[in-house]
Amino acid sequence: MMKDKWLILGKDLRFKELAVQLSLDFEQVIYKYTDTWNDEIQQILLTEKPQRIVLPIHAVELPKYAFEALPKGAAVFVGKSNQTLQQELQYVDEDRAIYYLQDESYIWLNARLTSEGMLCAFYELESASVYGKSFYVTGFGRVAKMLAYMLHKLGANVHILARSNSQIQEAIAYGYTASQLLPENLTEPYYLINTIPNKWFTEEFYQQLDHSVTIFDVASAPGCLNIEDTESVNYKLLPGLPGKYFPQDAANLLAQVIIRKNNELREG
Repeated sequence: MMKDKWLILGKDLRFKELAVQLSLDFEQVIYKYTDTWNDEIQQILLTEKPQRIVLPIHAVELPKYAFEALPKGAAVFVGKSNQTLQQELQYVDEDRAIYYLQDESYIWLNARLTSEGMLCAFYELESASVYGKSFYVTGFGRVAKMLAYMLHKLGANVHILARSNSQIQEAIAYGYTASQLLPENLTEPYYLINTIPNKWFTEEFYQQLDHSVTIFDVASAPGCLNIEDTESVNYKLLPGLPGKYFPQDAANLLAQVIIRKNNELREG
């Protein structure tokens, strides 16, 4: 058993599973079901002095000097960052702030789980098959590519709506119908799946879109809606799909990248 102490935070079920997996190889793994940095967590940092901290996927707000008590050589595994976290990372050696969401293998495999989770959510919410249905998919990044592939293989009609010409041309090369993400291109009563992590859905899009259309949003916060009357939109925000539908698989994936990155630290 290795002696590194771990502190793992996160309400997403994959973090609980991650703690279970790490406890097989490490003597002390502390898991806390929280997405916030509170007095209890600060006290654990002071008394237990964990050498490895895994933060939740979504950025954690940290008080000043939160990481001042970190032991020398400690490593922090970060999902998404923010200004307060960046400020506290000054207490961590540069090569020991590990951004696990930026690992290329993790990104693609998590995109696959997200896409499968989107299918699960669709079946659960719509009680319908995707076969023969029509879908707009916004963006053509990794999640959009996996989604388009799965929907197409299941017999759905897929129309990619992207902002960059390179993504549009790439989608066309893959064999999809693809257009610029503009209000006038929302011409059919398709389902709409958003993978773009910003508020692009303005009043112009709302006025053009058939109001019976369901919008599924699988992108990161803050969601795509940028309109005042959000209640009138059939909108489903679906964060954390891998952790919701496949906690064990999501935990395995997260554990793989964190253990690999930790091994690289030990060897470095």
